[in-house]
Amino acid sequence: MEEYEEIEPKPFPRWVTVPLGIVFTPFTFLCVIGSAIISVAPNVPPTLLTISLGSLFLAGSLWVFYLSLRLLFVSPKGKSKFMSPLGLKVIALVFAAIPIISIILGTFWEKPIIHSIMTIAYIGIVLRLWGVANHRRENA
Repeated sequence: MEEYEEIEPKPFPRWVTVPLGIVFTPFTFLCVIGSAIISVAPNVPPTLLTISLGSLFLAGSLWVFYLSLRLLFVSPKGKSKFMSPLGLKVIALVFAAIPIISIILGTFWEKPIIHSIMTIAYIGIVLRLWGVANHRRENA
C-alpha cells in the first residue's frame, strides 16, 4: 500500500522562486490588462463568442498572475500556504509608500482631513503586517 502513495516533489529553493516571480509577475500583469481590454474592446461587437472568449482569457490570465505572485510571496518550504514573512514586509512597505507618494504628488493637500485619517489607517496596517511577519519568522 505504501508503494502506491503519491510522492510529493521537493519544492524549489527560495533563490529560484523569487527571480522567477520577478520575471513572470510583470509579464502576467500585462496579460491581465490585455485580456481585460479584449473583453471590453469598443470596435468588437459583443456576441456570445467574443464575451465568452474574453472572459476565458481574463480568467486564465488572472489565475497565472496569482501563481506568479505566489512565487514571490509564499515560502515553498512553509507548512501553510499563506504569505511568507518577507512577503508581508514587502506589502507593508507598499502601504507605507502610499501616504508618502500622495504627499509628493500633492493629492494629500486636496483633502487633508480625509488623507490624514487614511494615513493613520495605513500606518496601522503597516505596523500590524510587520508584527505578523516578525511573529511568523520567530515561529518558523
